[in-house]
Amino acid sequence: MGTTDLTYDVVVAGGGIAGISAAVKAGRLGVKTLLIEQYGFTGGSATAGMVSPFMKHTVHGIPLTNGIFSDIEQGMRKRHGMIDNGFSGIAFRLSAFELLNDAGVHILPNALLIDAVMDNNELKHIKVLYDQKEITVYGNMFIDTTGDAQLVYLAGLPYEKGEEGRMQAMTLFFRMGNINIPDALKYITENPQNFFNWMDYNFNPDKIISVGGYFSFVKKAHLENRLSENVRYIFFTTLPSSGEASFNTSNILELDGTSSSDMTRAEMEGRKQVADVVRILQKEIPGFRHAYLIETASQVGVRETRRIVGDYCLTGEDVLEGRKFHDAIARACYGIDIHGAKGEKDRMDELKEGDYYTIPYRSLIHKNAVNILSAGRSLSSTREGHAAIRIMPTAAATGEAAGAAAAFAVKNTVPLRNISYAELLPLIRHNVEFGD
Repeated sequence: MGTTDLTYDVVVAGGGIAGISAAVKAGRLGVKTLLIEQYGFTGGSATAGMVSPFMKHTVHGIPLTNGIFSDIEQGMRKRHGMIDNGFSGIAFRLSAFELLNDAGVHILPNALLIDAVMDNNELKHIKVLYDQKEITVYGNMFIDTTGDAQLVYLAGLPYEKGEEGRMQAMTLFFRMGNINIPDALKYITENPQNFFNWMDYNFNPDKIISVGGYFSFVKKAHLENRLSENVRYIFFTTLPSSGEASFNTSNILELDGTSSSDMTRAEMEGRKQVADVVRILQKEIPGFRHAYLIETASQVGVRETRRIVGDYCLTGEDVLEGRKFHDAIARACYGIDIHGAKGEKDRMDELKEGDYYTIPYRSLIHKNAVNILSAGRSLSSTREGHAAIRIMPTAAATGEAAGAAAAFAVKNTVPLRNISYAELLPLIRHNVEFGD
């Protein structure tokens, strides 16, 4: 096995929406940037995980996340791949690749991160396995957007994982076609007791429709041992005028998303649950008699694993009280959304309508490192804080801020902690202040 060396100003590990945003921002600011991704394509949960809707990120109709996130959205709309908050994974891939290419970002796909070497509190280089070679990548600044804080873990730095051994449930998304949407909506409208209270029955077939419930069908299947008791409801969002829907329904418990063997078990359990749910839909539920399974996601969706230990730890109180920090780098309004572990109830605590909170720059900086930032779901937070900031719009905003800070530090030869907020703000103002 051969070896080789690469050197960059900014190295981003993980090509989900946070990593894409970080790399594009750093590239646009003129520093030599590398994005490392384990798959042959970028997107993470949006592509490999098939998580197709962007969760709530507006206040009174005004987006809290703009910038590169908006650029991704515009790229998908240009390709007719997005309606409302729903989008196609293919459109996401193409939009992201265009932005990365235009920003001059170098991409190393199909690369496995295998080591990270520290010297005191500075990360000197990382090692990746690529094309049967062990490649050493040197950088001035490193950004961990792996989702699992994998870079931080390999560097031997402190992290937290879940809470008291608990981590949120995983989900294998799937998509079905040839659904008789009118028949499905007719049943839903006539049987509201069988669905969640949050359901909106003012259905518009030209827009995304969200449906959650079918409780009686699920309960019957449990009693007859035809469905895992971990599956508590059937939830899907329709794709307008297509007869298709994307399902966020399987519920995989007591497994660790950082363990290869657990992920193998999760894939097997997820596919069994999907097969059972599809069978119930086709045989019993109005509108699905002639529907068929189109695809399942490339990987099980993981909600919660490691979080870095940063200069500031964002808490659930910060979220629910709508706290605004003096060093804010992102805004969000999504509440605490916990898909419960085994024996743990699901939880959804929302903010007051019209309120939002901010995320401080300090939550991106690892407390024991001078040149490592983390963005996306592994930034520094409590379990409750993590359950709010883990969604894609927020991940994009924190990723963009990390890219901006890393590029600024390189260009001005200044440590991350010495960056003046007054100098960082102009680079991310669109994600911090209204009216810009």
